[in-house]
Amino acid sequence: MLKGIKIAVFTLMIMLISTVSAFATYPQTMSNGNLVLVDAGMGVGRYADRTSVVVQKYAPPYYQITINVVPVQFSDEYWRQHKTYEGGPYTVMEAFPLSFRYNWNTKTISFQRTGDWNYWDINKVHSHADGDPLIPYTAEVAFVAAYNMRFFDNKMGYNPILNNYNRVISESLYSALGI
Repeated sequence: MLKGIKIAVFTLMIMLISTVSAFATYPQTMSNGNLVLVDAGMGVGRYADRTSVVVQKYAPPYYQITINVVPVQFSDEYWRQHKTYEGGPYTVMEAFPLSFRYNWNTKTISFQRTGDWNYWDINKVHSHADGDPLIPYTAEVAFVAAYNMRFFDNKMGYNPILNNYNRVISESLYSALGI
């Protein structure tokens, strides 16, 4: 039993490391900094378009913002030769909107892709199968683009698998945003 738990934790750590290192192989920003990397994997980077932000509600402590996410397909051939997508050819795919509702007092968000609003739980491990890893980063880009302020800033979320707390948003995103 203990051996199985150790193997599971080790596997999750390897997956986390590979996700972080995979993120590093994509351009952090594109289009003069207007597209900011919010998720990446399998040769596709997903970029939040800072120029597309629409503030739909401004009633502090409540906010609602919509932003477009632009998928970018990078060249697998370039990756095989250089082990990075930086500087390689790419194809911009069709953008899709994401809407966010923010509560400043509780530092919580809800998001809407189509139809229903979904609460984003900072105390859950979000996988690509859920599609949720891009949610907090995209929400943060939208908030910074709209108000030039950090929403999550140093907010910590609990990881029940690793049994520890981690920042919701890494400092590298704030660096890419210039804030």
